[in-house]
Amino acid sequence: MSTADRMAAYLARQSRQHVDFDALAGAADAGDSSLATSPRRRRLLADAARTLNSRGLATLPKGSDGWDYSAHPPLPRWVKRTQPARSSRRRPAPRAFVKPLSFATTLNLTAADHALLGPINALLRDDPDAEIVPLADRSYQLFGDEKRLKDIERHYLVARGLLDLTTHLRARPTPAPLAMYELGPAPWMLIVENTAAFTSLRTILGAWPDRSQVGWLGFGSGDHLIASIPTALTAFRERDHPVDDLLMYADLDIDGLHCAQQASHRAQAAGLPPLLPASGLYQALLAGQPRSHSPATADAAHAAAAWLPPHIAPSVAQLLAEGLVLRQEALPLPQLRALLSPDAPLLAQLRDGPTTETPLPLPPPKDPPHDCKALRG
Repeated sequence: MSTADRMAAYLARQSRQHVDFDALAGAADAGDSSLATSPRRRRLLADAARTLNSRGLATLPKGSDGWDYSAHPPLPRWVKRTQPARSSRRRPAPRAFVKPLSFATTLNLTAADHALLGPINALLRDDPDAEIVPLADRSYQLFGDEKRLKDIERHYLVARGLLDLTTHLRARPTPAPLAMYELGPAPWMLIVENTAAFTSLRTILGAWPDRSQVGWLGFGSGDHLIASIPTALTAFRERDHPVDDLLMYADLDIDGLHCAQQASHRAQAAGLPPLLPASGLYQALLAGQPRSHSPATADAAHAAAAWLPPHIAPSVAQLLAEGLVLRQEALPLPQLRALLSPDAPLLAQLRDGPTTETPLPLPPPKDPPHDCKALRG
């Protein structure tokens, strides 16, 4: 890198318009240990200043006051950064959209919208009945980037119901599958959030004396669970082992409860049963030692706890509002083993605990509070 290049790099990082030349010279010295002691240093610095000016990166002082004549050649005392020319934003030219994308003619589309819809328009024009393929495949075909359409379901055109993955992109999402294990023939699945609790329950259910009472055990949390839960339906069909009950056991905190609610709505949309709380486990977890956390507002706490049954929800809402949460690790393996008795029906112990109250499925939320997080503090 030349002396001028090092000065240019330093200049590009500055926010002030006038930059002392001593600072530019220091940047040049820092990048070339020989420059500071070179007898040609002043000449090299002067040449670099003229190079910055010729490249249009800096303007040199016009008056003599702006120059140091103490030695030859003279050096500028400062330079003025050249403001980059503002690119004129030109509205993309009108495009002839195929009939399935006719909605686009009524919208004030941005350049980014046109960049998205252009290749889709070409696909529908040239191959309107294209086979429906994984979204990443279509993304690579249209944009040369398999991840370009990764978050397309969050795009405002999709959210407004204008752009459809199947109809327009001729594609389908292919989320990573839910990790699930067929431990027995019973028609239920329990999804567990944390690895410790999952391992403990797998140990307990794997040794359950009456195998006919044991069903599926799944592992998933956060956004991955939301995306992957529809894939469980394929596994049920492949194994000819459907479920009537879908249960969830997660941390008692805002994120875990919101994710459970959203996973429940996604499950029902895919044709699965609603995701219900494993109330027997939650009730036992409430007896554990909570840990401190940022307090939730009363409204947020009650909204999150609404997924739980009435005999548990108020206690959890109060806990969250007081700045406390309960992680699954507060109910460790020995207590889980003691909680679940082989002398009683297993599903009833998981689903209902000491009460038979079961919460009703929730209506879909109008606006989910926030994205779920797989890792939480």
